[in-house]
Amino acid sequence: MNVDIKHFEHIIKAADDNSLAIFVGAGVSKSAENETTKLPTWSDLIEELKIDLGITYELDYLKVAQLYFLEFGPHTYYKKIKNYFPDNLVPSKIHELIFGINPHCVITTNWDCLLETSVLENAYIYDLVCSDQDLMKSSLDKKLIKMHGDFKNHNIVFKEDDYINYEFNFPLLSNYIKSILSTHTIIFIGYSYSDIDIKQIIKWAQNHTSIRPPMYLLVYENDVVQSRYLASHGVQTLMAGDYNGGGYSDYRTNKLYGFLKSVKDKKVSSSVDKSVINIVFAKLAELGTLNAILADQITSCLGECYIVYREVEHRQVALLKFYRNEVTQLQNAELREIYAKFKRIIKASDDTGEHKNLLGPIFDILQKADIAGVICDDEDKEAVLTRDMATIPVRKKAIE
Repeated sequence: MNVDIKHFEHIIKAADDNSLAIFVGAGVSKSAENETTKLPTWSDLIEELKIDLGITYELDYLKVAQLYFLEFGPHTYYKKIKNYFPDNLVPSKIHELIFGINPHCVITTNWDCLLETSVLENAYIYDLVCSDQDLMKSSLDKKLIKMHGDFKNHNIVFKEDDYINYEFNFPLLSNYIKSILSTHTIIFIGYSYSDIDIKQIIKWAQNHTSIRPPMYLLVYENDVVQSRYLASHGVQTLMAGDYNGGGYSDYRTNKLYGFLKSVKDKKVSSSVDKSVINIVFAKLAELGTLNAILADQITSCLGECYIVYREVEHRQVALLKFYRNEVTQLQNAELREIYAKFKRIIKASDDTGEHKNLLGPIFDILQKADIAGVICDDEDKEAVLTRDMATIPVRKKAIE
């Protein structure tokens, strides 16, 4: 993966801790396009407004929207923009994946109804917040926040005045989002390096606090200069390059699907791993209060295991070995499968250190029984040593 594994694991942990917020930009809505319906980019929309205004020279998008509003009035302004966002669009698999990750909140700058439709169709437990009034009435912990309003409330944020007066027009929402930026790990998806919304949000974060959890922007091309600029403002770029799997023809949509699917799958896998670790610890917990333990007590509590003696670093030591395919008098297939997963977990920790805080108490108990480690493969070639789990990141040791 191009995504740094430590950043990836931090995102998973934030989701597990209910402190992950996902900001959703226009690039996500593109995944819902079909053969007959296309959604405009911001530049597409501005070009249409410029044609009606009869101008070609203005490059400031916010100013163009402001000029259109002043020239044609609010009714024509809203009708013009609304025509580009049909109500019959169907959410994509990407919209489902966003909520499948189970973030604490989803915050979008999009005006379309794709996210809230996905919430309703899949019975996700999120309050929809499009205004300060919605926020005051919100009772659920998890929220879908449309920070730039929507067409139903006639409060979309698009023109220059909307951005300038945002904190005046949405005082409660802006303060709530600032608190999220201060306390949550943030992922921006569907945004570009130069997106004005990214700049506004970064500015908020900088002005509000200097100490905050990480912010990540998922990108599709490696732009060193832009990445360095964002890093100086506290945003880490994550490359989506190696992610696939959505079956979409659009390159970016396919990569985005692959990234979100990987986060969701890893989150599920992490939850399963924790359950396995908790099962193993529960079997040994009663021994944890003892000052000294016999190896036989360990094998008796765990079951489906035995002690072997192997030479490790030129000395004979006791190692715990779990049964796998051996025929025994009392075979417990379910327990053997749990222990097979447990071996995979401790072996994987060699690379990531993941779950070390949960595995540590188990190895502390093994240490009291003078068990030097756990054999973690089926060929008696590798073991995770007890002392390493208690002190430094896990390392595999060759059994000689």
